[in-house]
Amino acid sequence: MDAPRGTLAPAVGRIAGREGDAGRSRLSNATLAAELVGRNHVQLSWIAVAALAGLITIPFFAGMLQREVADALDTRLIRVTLITAVLITLAVILIERLGWFKPMALLRVGLLYQLVIAATIAVFENAIPWQPDEYVRGTSAITLWLVSFALLVPAPPLMAAFYCFAGAATGPFVYFLLTHAGYPDVDPSRLTVHYAPCFLIPIVSALVNSRALRMERLAARARELGSYELYEPLNQGGMGEVWRARHRFLKRDAAVKVIRPDVLLLQPGRTADSLRKRFEQEALAIAQLQSPHTVAIHDFGLTEDGGFYYAMELLDGYTLQTLVERFGPQPPGRVVHILTQACASLEEAHQRGMIHRDVKPNNLFLCHLGTSFDFCKLLDFGLVKHILQQDQSQMTASGAIAGTPACLAPEVAAGAPAIDHRVDLYGLGCVAYWLLSGQPVFDEPHPTAMIVAHLQKHPLPPSQRAGIPIPPDLDNLILRLLAKEPDARPGSAAELSGLLRQCRDLPPWTPADAERWWHAHAILPHPHTGTQAHATLHVAESRQ
Repeated sequence: MDAPRGTLAPAVGRIAGREGDAGRSRLSNATLAAELVGRNHVQLSWIAVAALAGLITIPFFAGMLQREVADALDTRLIRVTLITAVLITLAVILIERLGWFKPMALLRVGLLYQLVIAATIAVFENAIPWQPDEYVRGTSAITLWLVSFALLVPAPPLMAAFYCFAGAATGPFVYFLLTHAGYPDVDPSRLTVHYAPCFLIPIVSALVNSRALRMERLAARARELGSYELYEPLNQGGMGEVWRARHRFLKRDAAVKVIRPDVLLLQPGRTADSLRKRFEQEALAIAQLQSPHTVAIHDFGLTEDGGFYYAMELLDGYTLQTLVERFGPQPPGRVVHILTQACASLEEAHQRGMIHRDVKPNNLFLCHLGTSFDFCKLLDFGLVKHILQQDQSQMTASGAIAGTPACLAPEVAAGAPAIDHRVDLYGLGCVAYWLLSGQPVFDEPHPTAMIVAHLQKHPLPPSQRAGIPIPPDLDNLILRLLAKEPDARPGSAAELSGLLRQCRDLPPWTPADAERWWHAHAILPHPHTGTQAHATLHVAESRQ
């Protein structure tokens, strides 16, 4: 599923600083703190916005002081300090929101910002003259600021304590500077009572952050599956999750799909067993296929708590669903280029006795792979049916239809007891229709109406609904793929591939065209690693 930037937690950089012990990694406090800041980065914005609100209200608060106190204030000093602090606060919010910095750098920016606001509070407090009869003024507001920062912005304990101590020291330090600039002295005992509590906060900060990082370390270990460490959620469904992961030894990124044991426990025994079998079947089906146009699987295993997972190659690019939604209908030459690659994947699966049963735009992925552009991959074999092993095919609930209504072959919609590989060719016809017209074959308001349409209605030619010219040969071939009777469709994916190449009047789509398109539309600098990554990251959808 697509994961646009901003809807999901940002990538937290490369996981480094490991020490292995029996396959168990040890994360440094700095790395764990950076991960926490990366995943909970908005907390820095919250505290900066709160500080901004406080800075804006200070002038109003100053105007409410007693007349003689307000007249004694150095308004120029207060004004310059407040303007500087407001500008720095706005810069911190902007830096966090635009994602310019890696998590560790963002953490350091936050800790320096802690000092800036502590110093601003110290300037305001020391600019208010002490009255002769005023022995106890109360605890410095710096204390509240340091406590709030320690609770909201995690940091390594020693680093947190150091910056917290520096923040506490800004009170006496600013007092020292102002007295040397001509401000009146204050009895040291008064100053001690006012600022002493601030110097207790570094201890509190170290303890709070130590506990937070201890909990994060336990969570990080819980996210380790085999040789993979999960560090960014990509998609979550009712029964499964997909994570961006990294192999601890090969340093290779992967997409790890997990079926959650806690949800399985809530299912009836037969349903839970069916889901486990389907998950295992998907992994085994992908592992048997060698076509470069089928998503590759790296690993399959059992988690310590009884769940299942498998690791797939991580792809950067777009599903065909997103491709059309973002960039509109595609040129016929490019559509044929994509479809012939999908045929290569399906042909191998069909020769091995497998039917995908869920060929749709969301399960075909277009990516930039190595030096190849517009490389198509077939995803998600969760509904695969083995023609020669019928005992493995009955994994849907009684009376349920397996597949997606928008791309459902009529024989599947009718509940035919026997289906063959031509249901996948029908699905590929629906994909081609979507790519060329930007619309589904039947634009019905409800899934049930969509299923009935596949059974009873005849589709309009894509040329009548597309805003671009479509060669007649391609137009007719797509209608042939969408025939109600399987015998009217091409006999195999290989035959379909040949027919696609024979289409006349087809505008060419060359490797140079593909490369220009990707450079113009899809390649963006990754905000955290500095490497090139595409605007959308997709992995096989977790259906359950």
